[in-house]
Amino acid sequence: MLKSILSKLDQLSLEELSTLNDSVVRMAKAKRRFDSVAKGASLYTGQKVQVNHPKYRGKTFTITKVNRTRVKIRLLGDSASFNCPINMLVAA
Repeated sequence: MLKSILSKLDQLSLEELSTLNDSVVRMAKAKRRFDSVAKGASLYTGQKVQVNHPKYRGKTFTITKVNRTRVKIRLLGDSASFNCPINMLVAA
C-alpha cells in the first residue's frame, strides 16, 4: 500500500502535497499523544522505572509525580530528581 502511495506522489500538485503533509503530521502527532496518554495512565507514584537513555542505562528510578507529559523521577539511593518525558520510561 505504501509503495502505491509513494509512486503516485509525483502526480500531485504543491498544494495537494502540502495538504497531505499537514494531514500526515497531524495524524502522527495524534498517535504519539495517544501512546503517551496510554503509557501515562499505566504509570503511578512509587513505581520503579528505568530511563531509555545511554547516560542512565542500568539505573533504576522511582516515580515521585506523574504529570500530563512528563514524570518526576528520583534516582534510587540519591536525592537528585529529574523531569523525564513519559515516552523515555521503561518499567523496571
